[in-house]
Amino acid sequence: MLATRTYAPRFWLLCVGFVICGIVTVLPGPLLPLLAARWGLPDVQSGGFFAAEFAASTVGAVFSPWRLHRSLPGGFAFMAAGVALLDVAAAGTNAATGHPLALMAFALIGFGTGLSVTATNLTAGAASAGRGRRLSIVNLWWGMGAVACPWVIAAAERSHRMRPLLLLLALAALGMFAAFAPLLRVPAGPSPRARATASSQFGTLAFFALFLFLYVGVENAVGGWIATYAHRFSGFTLADSSLTVSIYWMALLAGRGLTSLALRKFSESAVLVPGLVLALAAVAALIQPHATATVLVAVVAAGIGFGPVFPLGVARLLARLSDHRRTGWVFAMCAGGGAVLPWLTGLVSTASASLRVGFAVPVAALAAILVLALVENAVLRKPEPAQHPLTP
Repeated sequence: MLATRTYAPRFWLLCVGFVICGIVTVLPGPLLPLLAARWGLPDVQSGGFFAAEFAASTVGAVFSPWRLHRSLPGGFAFMAAGVALLDVAAAGTNAATGHPLALMAFALIGFGTGLSVTATNLTAGAASAGRGRRLSIVNLWWGMGAVACPWVIAAAERSHRMRPLLLLLALAALGMFAAFAPLLRVPAGPSPRARATASSQFGTLAFFALFLFLYVGVENAVGGWIATYAHRFSGFTLADSSLTVSIYWMALLAGRGLTSLALRKFSESAVLVPGLVLALAAVAALIQPHATATVLVAVVAAGIGFGPVFPLGVARLLARLSDHRRTGWVFAMCAGGGAVLPWLTGLVSTASASLRVGFAVPVAALAAILVLALVENAVLRKPEPAQHPLTP
């Protein structure tokens, strides 16, 4: 019984699981044109795939911290079921049956990723020693899965092996469920001691909810609009402009890797603040017209600067809370930022008839994030040791 009670998942398993999370999280993007063509779906119905996954992921993120020892394996079980159902849906050409099955599949996938992504971040950040570095590494692996997904889907489509790929992905998620299954036998421990008043806990949660809302929004706004920007202002063809998106995400992955190395010698603040300054300068440079080479340099610099922001933001959040069960709605806010800021960028671009002006939205958000990072210690209470349900 002692082994069961003190079981904690190995860090390398969290990393492997996060690759799968990264892949299934971005599945709607590369699969959407294939499913729309197969079933003759209009854009409004195709967009429902994103809505189903986003809404279910938000619910999963809210509930995940309250049963962390079940959320980690349970999330992969939902993912496996969702991808398997998607495999069944993709087999048919009848939209009347395939479309609702796909919606249900993406909802299951979204709920699973909401559970497991939140649980993985909380588990990786359980120990205070090296928390920021562990979160940087595990989120680096998530990014690897997200970047690889479109390439893997494209290769499977060209070779007419989409269904075998989906089946393999479902089996991989099921394998991660089996790997984390011992957590299901871990009894829920006593509630962590409340070391802070409810008001101070709420202030900390609200601070980092805003921080992560803005960051995920900026990350998606730049990633979502940079190809269009490159095509309009830098002489890229439509085909070549998509390369800027790959360059951006690879630079962000490089930033996560550099963050894990830098944290061996420098404090979290000494890594986070320069990263934000670099990202702010890079994105601000895009407001003015530049040559192609300058735009590419700015894209790379922005990606590298973004690298430390999310993992270190989560690390700072966990360092200041005595009860991690209350963090679910903070992680749910991340998805909200990813939806709102890209839309707001497009809104400003349309109103001003210039996408360069639209990029003022991520610039303003980055400036706000930098201010939050600089005033964190002044406006929030001193970090206190937290009791984590998966810590032996």
